[in-house]
Amino acid sequence: MRRSSILFNFLGAVGLVGLLSGCGSGGDGAPSGQASGGASGSAAASGAITGFGSVFVNGKKFETSASSFVVDGQSGSQGDLKLGMTVVVTGSFNGDQRSASSVRQRDAVEGLAQSIAADGLSLVVMGQTVLVDSTTRIDNNIPGQNILNLVAGTDAVEVNGHIRPDGVILATFIEKKPAGTVTPEVRGFVKNHNDGAKTFQIGNLTVNYTTALINDMPSPVGNVWNGLFVEAKGTQFTPGPNVQTEGTLVATKVEPENQGVQQADEFEVEGFVTQVVGLGDFFIGATHVQTTPSTEFRGGTIDEIVVGAKLSAEGRLANGILTAKHVKFHASVKLEGNISESNGNTFKIAGLPGVTVNVNSQTEVKADSGNTLNDLSVGDHIRVRGRVGGGNSVIATRVEQRSADDDVDLQGPVQSISGQSLTILGVTVDTSTISNDNFEGLDDQLIGRAAFFNAVQVGTLVKVQGRPNGAVVTWREAELED
Repeated sequence: MRRSSILFNFLGAVGLVGLLSGCGSGGDGAPSGQASGGASGSAAASGAITGFGSVFVNGKKFETSASSFVVDGQSGSQGDLKLGMTVVVTGSFNGDQRSASSVRQRDAVEGLAQSIAADGLSLVVMGQTVLVDSTTRIDNNIPGQNILNLVAGTDAVEVNGHIRPDGVILATFIEKKPAGTVTPEVRGFVKNHNDGAKTFQIGNLTVNYTTALINDMPSPVGNVWNGLFVEAKGTQFTPGPNVQTEGTLVATKVEPENQGVQQADEFEVEGFVTQVVGLGDFFIGATHVQTTPSTEFRGGTIDEIVVGAKLSAEGRLANGILTAKHVKFHASVKLEGNISESNGNTFKIAGLPGVTVNVNSQTEVKADSGNTLNDLSVGDHIRVRGRVGGGNSVIATRVEQRSADDDVDLQGPVQSISGQSLTILGVTVDTSTISNDNFEGLDDQLIGRAAFFNAVQVGTLVKVQGRPNGAVVTWREAELED
């Protein structure tokens, strides 16, 4: 083993964007990991903190010796920042060196933890569903750095993370807030706006804005607010009839996120695709991204840019539009098995009945008799590389015919865990049939069943291999993947 287009208002696109007005002599942006050669200009980045020694955002280093810091809406210092916090960094670059003039932390939700899932992989905070995966940083002020040690209905938390188009927050950092220090606030999509009652919802949270400042919002007439991405702050949160998932926030202020025109000679943003306008024209969070014929795609193709895909893009930001030099995909799916059925541009693999593989114009097909899906037949053994699409579908980037083989391979992010069973792309994988010496960690290390399940969380990339036994697959190997 080895390791659709949903249209939102621009302000409704979710994410963090560097607010920077500036110009310089810089060019079109820089490859990942380095600035733009000997040029200079303005620089910005939006994403999670990945390291210190100065500050690293999305793996890029910004010197912070002359930086200002805003944490929890207050002036602070670098010492107030922690790994996994989501920030917007603005500054400049000179050759390969980047310097931050400001670092601004922005959380996704802060308030009462209403419920914690028994498996420790999700919680509800002020009506917002928060997912926890293997990349989530849990602050050491939560005992054992385990959300199961939070007290639902009593403890308040701050969650940093990326907000998906469905409003679910994929947490990058969670910390417990001391009693008396919490200002209830939430960022997310407006839905069910009622201009008469002066209420709307974000997730399962009802926001009452009767006495709130709304000066920066459009006129609250009809449904014009629906779909906007906003920040709502308040002083009073009351759990709803379902105390575990619902509640009402009496807002003191409601404002659209990411107002103004953004400019940067070099800019990088990471997050979920929230809107697809057209081929190569989309939003990552609230950042409008456009590609060109020279854009380099890493780990995927232009046709794989769909709502909900997790991407990063880098290039020049001008008048609020990022012209991408690079686009990188952040999920990985691999399948192998025999074609069980084929219909137009879709097919399925025996043993993986819930997975639909989609082939498009950018899919590279390598068959013994040609290079189209029509050159493959039911029963052919194939290998698929691609990305998660809608539901449990896979958008294939490459389909390759292989020598006849009965093995079935499935690699993708874990969706749920129940006992010794994993769900991957809607497929229930019963690992009880796998012997203890066929569980591997990273780099092909044999780690055994217990260590494997200690490491696996929702979102963890896992590869399993088995062999069909009638209508089911007997799984024989499992491996953690990068």
